[in-house]
Amino acid sequence: MEGTYTGMIPPMVVPFTPDGEIDETAFRSEARYLMKHKIHGISVGGSTGEGVLLSDEELRRTLEILQEVNEAKLPVFAGIIRNSTKEAIRAARDAEQLKADVLLVTPVFYHGATNEGNYAYFKAIAEATSLPIVIYNVVATNIISPELFLQIAEIEQIIGIKQVDPVKLAEIAVMADPDVLVYSACDQMLYGTYVSGARGSISALVTIAPQLCLDQWDAFLNGDQARAMEIQQKMVPIVRSYLQPPFPGKVKELINLQGRSGGVARMPNMGPDSARREAMRRALMNAGMLS
Repeated sequence: MEGTYTGMIPPMVVPFTPDGEIDETAFRSEARYLMKHKIHGISVGGSTGEGVLLSDEELRRTLEILQEVNEAKLPVFAGIIRNSTKEAIRAARDAEQLKADVLLVTPVFYHGATNEGNYAYFKAIAEATSLPIVIYNVVATNIISPELFLQIAEIEQIIGIKQVDPVKLAEIAVMADPDVLVYSACDQMLYGTYVSGARGSISALVTIAPQLCLDQWDAFLNGDQARAMEIQQKMVPIVRSYLQPPFPGKVKELINLQGRSGGVARMPNMGPDSARREAMRRALMNAGMLS
């Protein structure tokens, strides 16, 4: 799997209009903005994209638009955040029909699941489609332990995990087969996770600051620790300005402050207050992203 689906993969926001509909013009604009950078893939329907709030029809539409503008043929990761096997399979088959390359699947979150239930969940999705699957290990009430992940990774189509806990990331990177892809979603310390074995990042920060993240990734690959750490110092204030839940509205505000097309969050998610917005502006300025 070396060289495949690795690197910086921004999880797109889905801009909404004030009345809660997808702003397709803004979505196209954001997709093109990200793609004009030399990103290595693109994702939609995940946490940053408010995927849990998207209907099946809306998720299909975002994938359709993304494929329309994907002239570079970047790998497309389709986020699936559903609460039953039946719903997840339906969304997975839609993604396959729309020529997504990878499924990024969150464990069920409302009732949770046993280890046996989690294994059965991912096995059923794998059997229902031909697409490779990355587990998005973000659900606080249903954590996939390193030991459980190793069992699930025996399913042929499970190719990796997106990990928010840097300690578990380091453990999985050591314990898993070398072909398994471990992605970082540890926004505060991306560089440290690369050193620990992450093969790239699917992080809101890559969406907010794609060039900054690409520069750091290149510095890591080139062994330029001083440059990577210099960039890390610029990243942390940005992350601190948006990480508190609910975060999608904050991510969109950071995008909008750059003159981009983030739109608004879907209610009841809301944007930041004026004090938070000012902290965001200062963080972007500190990172050299605003004049």
